[in-house]
Order: sequence, then structure tokens, then C-alpha cells
Amino acid sequence: MPQPVPARIEPAAAVAPAAAARPAPDAPVRSEPVRPQPYALPTDALQSLAAAAGLEWVNSDAEKVRAVHAAMAAEPAPIRVPREIRRPVLADEGPLVLVETRKDLSQLKLPFEQAAPAAARSAD
Repeated sequence: MPQPVPARIEPAAAVAPAAAARPAPDAPVRSEPVRPQPYALPTDALQSLAAAAGLEWVNSDAEKVRAVHAAMAAEPAPIRVPREIRRPVLADEGPLVLVETRKDLSQLKLPFEQAAPAAARSAD
């Protein structure tokens, strides 16, 4: 069985593109953070797009939105009531007690059996 021949790797060719992709170590590092630019929604373009599709563009009133945001910010924060930590339940370390759970049901008188003889006596 012939053994597979490993692919031949050119070390100079493989290192050269990687070295070109890396920035030079002497490049100045930006010390100030990049501020994001405010985004302006193109409402005119959206209105014309909606009108072309047979729809109507509805936009919120910016003044009313600001008023609601201000009202929400002015509301007092809810009072935080910490949850009461329960005391741990201590297991009983006393001796075990055998509890009989099986009853002899032949001797048990049920409520409807007790009411029947009393009703029969009153009917006589």
C-alpha cells in the first residue's frame, strides 16, 4: 500500500502574507475612545417607501416621548424590602417511632352508615 505524500509547505510564502496583515509594532495606539455618531432615522424615505407599498407611516411625537421619559425618571424608586431568611429546620435527633398506618376498615363506621339507622328509626 503506498503511503500518502505530505503536502509541501513553502515556509517563506506562508509567513509573508501573515506578516503583511499584522500592523507594525511601532504604530501609535489611539488613547481616546471612539464616540458613536447619533443615528438619524430617514423618516422621509420610510414614508415614501410605505406609501409606495400602500401603507401609512405612523411616527411617535418626539415631544410626547420626551415627556413620558421625564415622567418615568421622576418617579421614586420602589422601596426594596429584603426577603426574610428562614431559619433552618432542625431534624429530630430522638429515637424513631413506629406509626401504624393500616387500619382495619371492617370496624370503621362511615358517616352515611351511621345516618341510615337514625333515619330508619324516625320513619317508624
